[in-house]
Amino acid sequence: MEINGNTEAVVEGCGGVLEYGAESVRVRAGKMVVRFTGRGLTIKCLTSEALVITGFITGIEYLL
Repeated sequence: MEINGNTEAVVEGCGGVLEYGAESVRVRAGKMVVRFTGRGLTIKCLTSEALVITGFITGIEYLL
């Protein structure tokens, strides 16, 4: 995962999007789930290699 300031996150090896909204995005990353919270979150790019989330990111949580 690569974080660019508080406005962009790149998740490589994303296993799928579990939740997608303007304030929360949850994605599967291997055996974990990663939740991004913030304001105005959007999925800018989704490919088989990576996922790019943009917006004002206020939190990142790793869930089992």
